[in-house]
Amino acid sequence: MPVTAEHRGMAGRIDARMKQLDALGLLEVEILPEMADFMDDFHHLMMNAEMDALCEEFAGFHRFTKILETLAAGIASGKVKVPGGRTVSKEHRIAAAIDTRVRQLEAQGIGDAALLEQMVGHILDLQWLWSTVSDEKLAFLCRHYPGLYRYGMLMEAAAETESKKAKTSYGHLPQLPESIKPMVAQLLTDGATLERGLQAILDERGRRDLWVEIEVMAGYYEHWMDQVAGLTDACRVARVHRESHAMMMRIFEPMAQRINHLHGQVFEKGN
Repeated sequence: MPVTAEHRGMAGRIDARMKQLDALGLLEVEILPEMADFMDDFHHLMMNAEMDALCEEFAGFHRFTKILETLAAGIASGKVKVPGGRTVSKEHRIAAAIDTRVRQLEAQGIGDAALLEQMVGHILDLQWLWSTVSDEKLAFLCRHYPGLYRYGMLMEAAAETESKKAKTSYGHLPQLPESIKPMVAQLLTDGATLERGLQAILDERGRRDLWVEIEVMAGYYEHWMDQVAGLTDACRVARVHRESHAMMMRIFEPMAQRINHLHGQVFEKGN
C-alpha cells in the first residue's frame, strides 16, 4: 500500500512524541502509557500503510514499533508482565501471542489472505477471546496489541464473506467426535507456538544466546510432529467422516511444511 500524506502525518506525530519521551530519558515501560493517545493512529497505519517505509523514514516511529513488538513477545513468552506489574492473564498471553505472530508475518511481506492461512493455529484462541472477554476488555486488548486487532478484523471480514454464500463448503459435514476434538485443538495451539517460537529464534539470532529457546523448540518440534503423524490413525479410530479428515489435513499439512522449513532454518547452522 502506498504511503500517503495522511500516513506520514500520523507517523510524524508518533515520531515527534517518541523523540520527546526519549529526550526525557524514559524507560520503555514508562513510554507506553505516555503513548496511549497515539494507539488509534498506530492501528490505522498497521491496517492501511506500508509500515517498513514509515519506519525507514521516521526513526521515532520505528522505535515505538519495536517497543510494541518487544513487549508483546515478552508477554507471550511469560518473560514480561503486563503493564502495571500484574500477573499475565490468559487473555493477555493470547493477545500478545497473536500480536507477535502477525508482526512476524507482516515483516515477511505476507498479505491478508496468506496471513489468515498462516494464522490458522491461533483461530481457537481468537474465538475464545471474542466469545469470552468483555467488550471493554477486548477493546483494551486491541488497543495495546495492534496485531490482534488486525487479525480480528480480517477474520470478521472473512466470516462475513463466508456467511453470504448460499452454502459453505463444509456446512454439510457432521461435528467432530468429542474424543478427537482435544487432540485437534492441541495440535493447532502447539503448532502456533512452534511457528512463532522458531521464527523468534531466527529473528533474534546473533543478538543473544538462544540455546535455551532452541532446546525448548526442539522438544516441541519432536512432540508435535509425532502427534501430527498419529492424527490419521486417531481419526480412523474415532470414525471421523472422510471429508472432515481431508479438511483437517488441508490445515495441518501446510502447517507441518511451514514448521519443517522454519526448523530447518534454525538448525541448519547449528545452535
